Amino acid sequence: MLLTYKNYVKTLFIILMTLLVIATAYAYYFAKNYPLPITNRMSFDAKITFIKENIDIAKIDTIIVGSSIGLNNVQGLTLEQSSKKIQGVLNLSVYEATPTQIEQVLELSSVFPNLKRIIYSAQYSDFAYAGKLKEYDPVFIKAYLGDSLSLKEKLAFYFNSCKNVFFLIRREWNWGAKYMQANQFTYLGFDASGSVPLRIYGKDIIKHRWENPHSNKQSKHAYSALDRMSKRAKKEGVDFIFVMQPYRQPLYENYKHVKLVMRDFSNKTEKIMKKNGGSFVNLHKKLNLSDKYFADRSHLNYEGAVIGSKAIGEFVDSIN
Repeated sequence: MLLTYKNYVKTLFIILMTLLVIATAYAYYFAKNYPLPITNRMSFDAKITFIKENIDIAKIDTIIVGSSIGLNNVQGLTLEQSSKKIQGVLNLSVYEATPTQIEQVLELSSVFPNLKRIIYSAQYSDFAYAGKLKEYDPVFIKAYLGDSLSLKEKLAFYFNSCKNVFFLIRREWNWGAKYMQANQFTYLGFDASGSVPLRIYGKDIIKHRWENPHSNKQSKHAYSALDRMSKRAKKEGVDFIFVMQPYRQPLYENYKHVKLVMRDFSNKTEKIMKKNGGSFVNLHKKLNLSDKYFADRSHLNYEGAVIGSKAIGEFVDSIN
């Protein structure tokens, strides 16, 4: 039986409305369970969502920044417990973030009204590249975190974030296997401070990441960004602490270029801190950690991160 024009339009309308209801219901479900796309970085989206849902921004007096060397190597809760000065920690580190991108991330620091210190956790490999974050709107993100968006702005945000349902499905599909496994370097299982302790041992250690050191490549733009960040912190009355993280000692001893670039990295970053009133601590030299505390050449496992975080807390308390 052929459909009349009227019945055809009615059927088409019902189909479209059904699809719209399903898409809307799925978007609502996704927004309740997974990070919405706010930037072009999954780990950054997850961190923004975590802050929005879990962090009282008025209680934060210390933020940790860095790449995964900050996210994995510094445990915010241990840092709080190890320092008498520190009361509230947020780990604002983002996977694979370069110093110039960290400078962009720190544009969000003004959303924390009681911020007293910034701890930048890094290793020389972080300073190999520069680059900028794309699809990044700090003004919007600050308004989102500070809950100052109008109803119209909120609706526009949720609509734009959820309009590509297939993108959301792909993100959900990868979430459990890629981002919720503590024995993988993509892990996004935040603790209460936003840190991500790694449980990578034995067979889960990736051979080439364990045995092969980073190159000695360094970017002058990365050091310039550190100079600007620490200078800005001083101007705003915020303590800036640069932490040079440990590196596997066998690689440091056996590869000449590693020893040379780490020495140069230490000298340059400490010089910038002294110039701009910041503080510097070399945990590689201070702790001399054995291999049992590493997940790869520069990332600490859970136990290593506890030791390093305690050392940072003690160092913060030692600063006048």
